[in-house]
Amino acid sequence: MRKIVLILLTLAAVLAAQEQTTLRECVRIALANNPGLKAAESEAGIAHEEVRQARSALLPSLDFNGSYRHQSAVPELSVPPVTVPFWPDPISIMPEGMSLGTKDVYDFKMTLTQPLFTGFRLSNRKAAAVAVASGRASDLDRQRAELIFKVETAYATVLKTQKYIEIARSAREQVAAHLQDVETLVAQGLARRDELLRVQVKLSEAELSLVKAENGHEMARAALENLLGQSLPVDAKLSGMDAEVSAARDLQTSLALARHNRPELAGMTQAKAAGQAAKKIAQGSRWPAVAAFGTMAYGKPGLDFLKKEAMDYWLVGVGAEWNLWDWGVTSSQIQQAELKLRSIAENERQLGDAIQLDVKQAHLRCLETAKSLTVTEQMVQQASASYEVIERQYKQGVASHSDYFDAQSELTRARLVHAEAQIEDNLAQANWRRAVGLGEQEYSH
Repeated sequence: MRKIVLILLTLAAVLAAQEQTTLRECVRIALANNPGLKAAESEAGIAHEEVRQARSALLPSLDFNGSYRHQSAVPELSVPPVTVPFWPDPISIMPEGMSLGTKDVYDFKMTLTQPLFTGFRLSNRKAAAVAVASGRASDLDRQRAELIFKVETAYATVLKTQKYIEIARSAREQVAAHLQDVETLVAQGLARRDELLRVQVKLSEAELSLVKAENGHEMARAALENLLGQSLPVDAKLSGMDAEVSAARDLQTSLALARHNRPELAGMTQAKAAGQAAKKIAQGSRWPAVAAFGTMAYGKPGLDFLKKEAMDYWLVGVGAEWNLWDWGVTSSQIQQAELKLRSIAENERQLGDAIQLDVKQAHLRCLETAKSLTVTEQMVQQASASYEVIERQYKQGVASHSDYFDAQSELTRARLVHAEAQIEDNLAQANWRRAVGLGEQEYSH
């Protein structure tokens, strides 16, 4: 019998553990399923492939091409008879003419090409592609951090509505227990009928508050499930958000962390590098482009149109291209790149100010919610003690209904305020982690 009881207890514990859903699990699901994040990952992959293409442009390229054609006619070379002085008849050197090639022509070529000098455009194109890829990676980090904070916010809202339900249910049970006491007093003739009706009205109000709390909980769950991209188990209970942030109490440490970790700043640095590379690419258009090539070929008639035979042959050479005049297009492109760099510099300065303000606000909010949490804890203790005194006095006939309901309402309000303060404190810490760029690190281990 004891073994059966232990097995049942173990199964109950396992089922209870399965019903618990953690914030870390929700974040993992959201990062895996969110469509916006998947699109950003694809953009980062595209930028990475552009880097590969830019690197390949610096290396030798090997091309193969082949052709076959049938001509309706072949050019012929004919020499008219030549009249020689003191010779009676004209002399025919090529009486039947000579065809230059054949009607069936085929040619197969393998060509190796290597850029020698391009005004540093290829190397700068690679540098720009690397910077853009790094910028896309930073943007992906930013979107991941934003998604994590959205999940944390939605998760906290569900937690808050869970606590609202617990508090509303507790308040309803308190009023229901009080109703039983009043019914007993009415039956004994110690209380009036109107007092019973008043308690019944309060019980209906408590039932309505519970219904509203449950409805708010369902809406909060739906918002969280939308971020996760899947439904939560019907009976799932969310575990708490236990994350203490000591560094959030130090503003200078917070600002230093943000300067080092915020992906937006890293992305702006990469945008500046890409802009500088783009300017160098435009400047490179003023230089000539030189490339060497070598070709191995097999064809008929190949290079010898007179033999009309298949032959192997090869070609080597160097080609150059130089744009000498383009009506100011290159100068305009350089100026355009310079203006873009100035724009990036201004955006970087503006972003730095915005991040500094964001960190300060997150820091102050952490301080505020920590104080609020301490105050609301005292409120709950005081309201609970007051309720116990009033409840005891009412049973002794010393306190009135108004005194009882006032104490009960104050206790419920204090519990609600404390529950909200707990969630706000957790959210403030999550917002601080986002502001200093540590949001994703919290879930990376």
